[in-house]
Amino acid sequence: MTDATTLPPAGNGAAGYPGPAAGWLTVAVLFTLYILSLTDRYIIALLVEPVKRDLGLSDFEISLLQGPAFALLFCLCAIPAGLALDRFPRRRVLYAAVTVWSVAAALCGLARGFLDLFAARAVLGAGQSGFGTGSYSLIGDSFPPQRVSLAMSVYVMGGVMGAGIVFLVGGPIVAAVTRAGSIDIPVLGSLESWRQVFLLTGLPGLLLALLVFLFREPPRRARPAGAGTGYGEALIWLRGNARLYAAIFLGFGTTYAVTIGFQLWAPSHFMRVHGWDPARTGMVLGIVQVLAALSLPLHGGMVDRLFRGGRRDAHLFWCLSTVLAAAPCGIAAFLVSDAWATVVLFGLFMALILSTASMGPALVQVVTPPHLRGRVSAIYVLVTGLLAMAGGPATVGFITDHILGDAKRVGLSLILTVIFLLLPAAAALALGRAPLRARTA
Repeated sequence: MTDATTLPPAGNGAAGYPGPAAGWLTVAVLFTLYILSLTDRYIIALLVEPVKRDLGLSDFEISLLQGPAFALLFCLCAIPAGLALDRFPRRRVLYAAVTVWSVAAALCGLARGFLDLFAARAVLGAGQSGFGTGSYSLIGDSFPPQRVSLAMSVYVMGGVMGAGIVFLVGGPIVAAVTRAGSIDIPVLGSLESWRQVFLLTGLPGLLLALLVFLFREPPRRARPAGAGTGYGEALIWLRGNARLYAAIFLGFGTTYAVTIGFQLWAPSHFMRVHGWDPARTGMVLGIVQVLAALSLPLHGGMVDRLFRGGRRDAHLFWCLSTVLAAAPCGIAAFLVSDAWATVVLFGLFMALILSTASMGPALVQVVTPPHLRGRVSAIYVLVTGLLAMAGGPATVGFITDHILGDAKRVGLSLILTVIFLLLPAAAALALGRAPLRARTA
């Protein structure tokens, strides 16, 4: 199905787009803020044990904080965020988003119980919802379709590096703050070490939010005559291309669920099974994830090359191949008894499966008419967020607590997500190849 807005040819035309320097400055700023967002989102993975102890929580309750609490407003706020991004200056929307999530991240350190922490994590998700959707839209308007996969890959690399930096830098920070012990702050009272970590990682975002004003807002692509601004038009478009978007939303969303489950629960496996402390766990897994993130531009560059060369299903073809290669690595990682063998296999798994991290949003920009990108990106964030952030961590925690009944068998829980979530996701990606070829022909 097509409309008045058609895809440009797979040549070198880039009429109406900002110059390369302006486009890459936009990517650089968004890259930096994405690192910050993942730091605030994932730091809780290194604080599981003290939070459980001080607030009296179970693994399943922790998984609710890691996944559903964050995903609740992350997904719901994607809808109004999409409208705002298509109506108002996107830089202002992003500034508000960064400010909101930074305040919420700091408030996690002041929570006095499960419900307080759940609420703070939910507001954190609300802020990050607007940021992710806005970033996709800005990058989509900064690069032509045959160049956008590399740009999106570099941007998403910031997020993956953010997850790695959480462990790489966060581990030693958690260890140092833990050694210092509780401190007394006027008004706030006594703060345990894990509370201090939330404050230290959350508050800097109030200043870093100003970075969005370093780049110029790229011009929006032309809106066809008679185009509306509500979600009705976007839903009509999705319904007319249902098979393609179902493959994109379900395939990538379920893959993200497995990826996030691995990122958030692998540290617990090393600490519970191999006896590693948070500093060592954070340092090793941080290095592994940063190295894995370096594969993202390679994935994006390869897809752009295949797409320019005439392979109309390049995005799904490449992701299907890497997901199928990642699956055995993810299974083997938690079957071996040697901790360092697990590290290597975990690294291979992440380097392969991270191809999907940028290809999902890049593909949405490629196949969606420009005037609908903000709203369709918002729906993409809503669907994939529900699948990934609510489903991934919570599934692992539920299996560990209620099916296996043994905290030390968290590795087996991760294996089961590969078998029952990742392989069906690969099937969804495969089913989308034919409609993708038709859409981009």
